[in-house]
Amino acid sequence: MASAEPKVYPATISRRERSILFLIAEGYENREIADELYISEKTVTGTQDNLMRKLKASNVSSVIDHALKNGWISVYEILESRFSKRNL
Repeated sequence: MASAEPKVYPATISRRERSILFLIAEGYENREIADELYISEKTVTGTQDNLMRKLKASNVSSVIDHALKNGWISVYEILESRFSKRNL
């Protein structure tokens, strides 16, 4: 069961960045993220670049690793979300 405690993100991480971060962690490709959020693929890649810069990460996998280690996302949430979407 997901934790009832609210997630604490750094003030510099925007709502859009959090949304994209979660979808990346779920395994979505850039085109799928763009379609899901009704934004361009260029916006997705730009947001990924911003996250990497803000977190001083060399790649998107490092951003996800950072988010997992800091409790911004959990493996349980990712799996629960991904599998609940498959059952629709």
